[in-house]
Amino acid sequence: MDQLEGQKVELFISCRDLLDLHTKKVSDPYVVMLVYFPPSWQEYGRTQKIDNNIDPNFTKSITIQYNFQIQQHLRFQVYDYIDEKRSNLVGKVETTLSEIVGEKDQQKTLTLYDDTNLKGGAILIRADYVNSCPDKVTIQLRGKNISTNLPNGANAFLRFYRLIKDNLNPVLVYETETIINNNNPEWKSIVLRAQTLCNGQYFMPIKIELWEFNLNGRHLLLGETAVTLDQLKNRVTEKNLINKFDLTKFVGTLFIQFNWIIPLVDFIQGGLQLNLLVAIDFTESNKDIDDITSLHYQDPKGSPSLYEQAIVSVGEILINYDYDKKVPVYGFGCKPKLKTIRSDQVNQCFPLNDNLDDPEVNGLQGIVKVYRNAVQRLVFSGPTNLHFVIQKAMQQARLIKEKKQDNYLILLILTDGETDDLKLTVDDVIASSHLPLSIILIGIGDEDFNKMKVLDNDDLSMVDSKGNISQRDLVQFVQFNKFNGNAALLTQEVLQELPDQVAQYMKLTNQHPKSAQGIQNQQTQIQMPIFNYPQF
Repeated sequence: MDQLEGQKVELFISCRDLLDLHTKKVSDPYVVMLVYFPPSWQEYGRTQKIDNNIDPNFTKSITIQYNFQIQQHLRFQVYDYIDEKRSNLVGKVETTLSEIVGEKDQQKTLTLYDDTNLKGGAILIRADYVNSCPDKVTIQLRGKNISTNLPNGANAFLRFYRLIKDNLNPVLVYETETIINNNNPEWKSIVLRAQTLCNGQYFMPIKIELWEFNLNGRHLLLGETAVTLDQLKNRVTEKNLINKFDLTKFVGTLFIQFNWIIPLVDFIQGGLQLNLLVAIDFTESNKDIDDITSLHYQDPKGSPSLYEQAIVSVGEILINYDYDKKVPVYGFGCKPKLKTIRSDQVNQCFPLNDNLDDPEVNGLQGIVKVYRNAVQRLVFSGPTNLHFVIQKAMQQARLIKEKKQDNYLILLILTDGETDDLKLTVDDVIASSHLPLSIILIGIGDEDFNKMKVLDNDDLSMVDSKGNISQRDLVQFVQFNKFNGNAALLTQEVLQELPDQVAQYMKLTNQHPKSAQGIQNQQTQIQMPIFNYPQF
């Protein structure tokens, strides 16, 4: 067991026979893992929600550092999702990380109990050593001639499994969306880490299963196949899908197009420069600066407002990636009463430094200073429109692209709630797919941010008013108050998607690092050694 000392361990979670708390449909479970940091339990991670399933296998794992000499107490709480604000506890259980990794095959099954000691089902936790592997891949998947008994065609989705030690107990690591009524389905392109698929072991088989979707959650396994990343190497691979119960029966063909993602650091080393642009919400929903409940409250004792706290916490993360530390700062949603920029009309995008010709300030201190100076001279109003600040960023991004500059723009928007121009904002985001632009939305306060979450288009399902589909994900939404001053988790969340967003833009526009010509071809020739799993 001490071979794992100081190493990261990935925990895969499943549940069986969960207590069904719904009367009209099957439960929608998810799991929250808490770690005991004396004197209290703190949430450490959670799985995704799975609809209509009392035997869920969660694809979202939880990674934790393993320390052999410390008893790392864990609590797993299983909930049934009701809505955004409500979930019911199905059951909970406590264990330690050493108990899990010390089990045979590093798999532990525990019984769940609710607060009344009623049995809620079982939770299965499986641990796997994390082999550090930063490589990422894009995978495009297409099926052909899928066999189905459904009259209108197959309702098909795919599941990817990582093998751990043997083929007997693979763990589910990814599940695609379902393509309805189509015997020749084509799924959305996916981006995955090599570590997720095969723990960085490029010769390890990856199991792929084809399933028929059923609304009651009892999906039907149609067929399966297996591939390795080494086999895929930047080409289209054709695999027959075989019926698990009749190995002579083929149920269709799966075409797999695989490409390496060039990491962001390669572009930065090749001369790419990141630029930051900041926009701050001054709508009346934030409340007047003299109101102690205002998100912009100016404390006479000098304590920073919530907006200033967010500006400092998020700004110090992003300013490190701005090459010249000169940052344009804009305000929106108010009537400015500055020296030069004065109006009785709502202005949805104006330089906060009162300089129409040069809206830039120097560094994080400059952003904070211009915010403090301007907030005293603004009449908060509305509505909350993001369209104009996004258009400002798009204008700058177009210039970057037209001049073929090695720059990529990050628009940071700090706002207290919903956008009142969601349709225009969606149009702007999708129109920005081919521009060197990412948008980070920071939600301040406790308002409903559902529309903001729509813009965080991870599944590329967003469609604009003309029916155009998003070509890449370029928005990241982060609710600031969920991190309670935890700078490390906030940094991770803010920067989580940015490297992939830049890489997706470069791939979409067929750009490669200038200092690494041919790197894509070189990467496809890398053959990773087979790493032995630690023995316990």
